[in-house]
Amino acid sequence: MRTFGNLLAFSPELWLLLGAIGILVASRFTTARTTTVMAVATLVLALAALATQFKQTIVILDGAFLLDGFAVVLDVVVLGAATLSLLASRADILPGDADDAAAPAFYLLATLGALLAISAAEMISLFVSLELLAINLSILTALVRRGAGSIAVSLGYTLGGAAASGLLLYGLALLFGLSGQTQLNAVGTALARVGPNQAAIFLMLSLLIIGLGFWLGLLPLRWWVRGFEVGVALRALILIYSVGVVASFAVFGRIVVTSFSGTAIAYAPVLAMVAAVTMTAGTLLSITQNSLRRMVVYSAIGQAGFGLAALTDARHVGMPALVVYLVALALTSIAAYAAVIAYARSIHTDSLRDLAGIVAPMPALALALSLALLSMAGVPPLAGFLGKLLILQATVNGGYAWLAVIGIVNIVIATLGYARVLKLAFIDPPVYEVVPVRLDPGIRAAVLLASVGVVFMGVLLSPLYRAATYAGTALLHGR
Repeated sequence: MRTFGNLLAFSPELWLLLGAIGILVASRFTTARTTTVMAVATLVLALAALATQFKQTIVILDGAFLLDGFAVVLDVVVLGAATLSLLASRADILPGDADDAAAPAFYLLATLGALLAISAAEMISLFVSLELLAINLSILTALVRRGAGSIAVSLGYTLGGAAASGLLLYGLALLFGLSGQTQLNAVGTALARVGPNQAAIFLMLSLLIIGLGFWLGLLPLRWWVRGFEVGVALRALILIYSVGVVASFAVFGRIVVTSFSGTAIAYAPVLAMVAAVTMTAGTLLSITQNSLRRMVVYSAIGQAGFGLAALTDARHVGMPALVVYLVALALTSIAAYAAVIAYARSIHTDSLRDLAGIVAPMPALALALSLALLSMAGVPPLAGFLGKLLILQATVNGGYAWLAVIGIVNIVIATLGYARVLKLAFIDPPVYEVVPVRLDPGIRAAVLLASVGVVFMGVLLSPLYRAATYAGTALLHGR
């Protein structure tokens, strides 16, 4: 049904909006810890509201938004990731840090933008939703800053995001000019009749990749913001690299499947080349770092390359592989960043050499950090390996076996590179005596839940893959 009444399908988004408004009002009278609890409760209510919508596809506002199986599955991932990010956020606050009670409201608004972007099936609604996500992530980088230097970084991040939004808008404008349509499904039908070798086609595709590449974390776009990996607070990074990246990949996946996959446009070779460069550069930059924080950030860039590789076979196994990978990526990113937050909170440094012998005073943290890094590398049978395995299968199925070989080489390099971290944590003698710090219950819950997910995702792979197949099929059939 295409009626105004279908706006009731926005009940999870309405909960997030009401929760954000309530927190902004309450922030004048209460503490940041209380507003964080309010935000977590709001996310749980949004998840409960979403649980009532596992039905047929719902068309909202005459096709501006589409609540299909693809949107519902990824909405669950985003809401779960946002909840774990908020649970971990309190542990990243040290004496003297900015601790604004209104900050959790912007977590909710960023999550609201992510949900809307995932459901957007029309250019204008898609762009506005992404802007809602981007603006609130930029606000968070400024609100949860640490030190004067982080102000310059947050400004650079905001300007980089504005530039990326401008390029994305130009790409969408070219897409409209070539097709005469704003609905993504109609765009795909129109582009099937357009000559694929026009210069405007290549320019449009380049602008879309660059515009979304900033939010996907592709190199050199994320790298352009000097000091991003150390200037932005970890409690903002954990949301950017979980909710932000998952939503951006969902948007790009919907665009590729609905607008390009049924045409003669040679988008797959372009994506394959960008994926190869990104995964390789991210991996090499990651293993050469002497800072644990930088290592995790650059590793996340490498993960984006693998996600992009799935779209080379978007019409077949690529989309289910991408959905499974995004679940693994969200769990692994949260486990890694939450472990880094706990590590920095305990030792007040992020230098790798200070990680030596950490297994003695903090065995649980050492284990969680090791699991996260091994999952990022793609070591079996952890979540990261399962997601990457499906993506490698998709690249071979799509005719890009050379990309699968590059992916395997990157997995091997990352595994060998991260082995030194395990050696430091479990074998090397400690640099100095570490007195364990009692961590906030939220960070302990986030680390535990994400680590359990990383380990036991293989056990749940069958139902997860069924859900991913359902999501991919809904997207392909909706085309």
